[in-house]
Amino acid sequence: MGRREKRQQEVEEMKLDIINAAVQLFTSEGYKNVSMRKIAQKIEYSPTAIYNYFANKEEILQHLLSYSYRIFLNSLEEAVAKSEGSSEEERLNAALYGYIGFGLSNPDYYQFIFIGNIDQQHQMDLPNNDRYKGFLLLMESVKRAMDSKVIKTADVQLVSQSIWASLHGITSLLIKFPGFQWNNENSLIRFHVEAILKGIK
Repeated sequence: MGRREKRQQEVEEMKLDIINAAVQLFTSEGYKNVSMRKIAQKIEYSPTAIYNYFANKEEILQHLLSYSYRIFLNSLEEAVAKSEGSSEEERLNAALYGYIGFGLSNPDYYQFIFIGNIDQQHQMDLPNNDRYKGFLLLMESVKRAMDSKVIKTADVQLVSQSIWASLHGITSLLIKFPGFQWNNENSLIRFHVEAILKGIK
């Protein structure tokens, strides 16, 4: 690796550190209550030096949204890819587990993009972003299941939105209420996904 490539890698790693700190602060304290100085303090970095990587808090937010949407979509795509060659029901099943898995593995990012919904609060124009592409991937999996007669209902959008609502329910509850006396988490998730699939079939 050359000097230029190494420097670029260091810059990207530093930006990711800043983004990770920002999502934790934005989620716990609210976007309006977080300053560039507070983000710098979170990573024990100079308040002035952070401006070498981002011009302002709004730019951090833009990068944070793009990054969080991308890892969400990647989680779904990777889950579905692992089911390649299986039945359409298994493909859809994999997409459902991929959604929940993303949320539980990345609780700060999940809360930020699906509970905080900050892009709507700030009226940010983010058409065809990776978060939306994740929903399109779910719709595609539903459509393929319908075409193979796994699902009898013909309304792709209705079924997809209902599935999303159910997935969001269990994911957000597990994140927001970790102290609740849940049944075994894996058993609960498996039962919930099976119930969704039985309901739409």
